[in-house]
Amino acid sequence: MFLSIVLACISPNVLSCTVAANVNDMFSTKEECLVDAIKAKDAFLESGLYAKAGCIKLEVMGTAA
Repeated sequence: MFLSIVLACISPNVLSCTVAANVNDMFSTKEECLVDAIKAKDAFLESGLYAKAGCIKLEVMGTAA
């Protein structure tokens, strides 16, 4: 599963940045995830922010019985 994320910044200074994650939707392929991330990135760019999109692969963590 993949998690869609966007790094959005008010200025080029890293201290102005925040990370937004789409925690409501998980994607089974990286391609599907990138479509969502790029759509969110474009929305941030249109509002005048700096933005970078990406996806994080989530691994299933189990517990030993």
